[in-house]
Amino acid sequence: MSELIKLISAWEAYAQKNPVHISATEFCMYFLAKESNSELFSGLTPPDLDTVFAKLIGRLAGMQTAYSKMALQEIPGFELEWFYFLSSIYHLKEVKKTQVIQYNFTEQTTGIDILNKLKKLGYVAERTDPDDKRAKLVSITKAGEKILFKLYQLLYKPTLLMYNGIDHKDKQVIINLLKDTEHQHQELLSNSRNKSIDELLLETLGQEKVAQIMLEQKNKIAKFSGSK
Repeated sequence: MSELIKLISAWEAYAQKNPVHISATEFCMYFLAKESNSELFSGLTPPDLDTVFAKLIGRLAGMQTAYSKMALQEIPGFELEWFYFLSSIYHLKEVKKTQVIQYNFTEQTTGIDILNKLKKLGYVAERTDPDDKRAKLVSITKAGEKILFKLYQLLYKPTLLMYNGIDHKDKQVIINLLKDTEHQHQELLSNSRNKSIDELLLETLGQEKVAQIMLEQKNKIAKFSGSK
């Protein structure tokens, strides 16, 4: 199939799906996005844009984690999750254990275990909350600050490796696009204890919209699997 025939066929298919207010500009944006997305992930591209977006962010996060663990080999035995806890305690100041655990999206038992290890190493201090005798407050120690600043230097290396080549204006655009999503889901996850993913979807989108989207997704997956 020649490139022109391919383009005309794509236009016809797009026009049938979008018969009202179709424009060449919208079609070109759609076509370029579809063509460029098909080259992602060695061709293992999901059937819908939301999942492509999520997969790209997820894989980048996975790569960042892999590089970060390579950098941490300079401090044998130190876990990456410990850095996240130390950093959040440093910025949150003296804070309840439960808040630190929620901030880092960690299971309660796992979070308590990490905090206990950091305390044993002398990186965090703990005391009873004077306003709530049942709760414990944690804060970073001088030793914790010292190791944290060393970690900041080490863990900048993966960030530099991955993102130095992106123009700073493009980085700011992406930050502007994603910051509200980060704020929204920090709040949502902090209040999601004992809730299922379906309950969170219904709270956020509403039953009618969820039903519509899930039906569309089912059809996309059916077409996607049928094309293989």
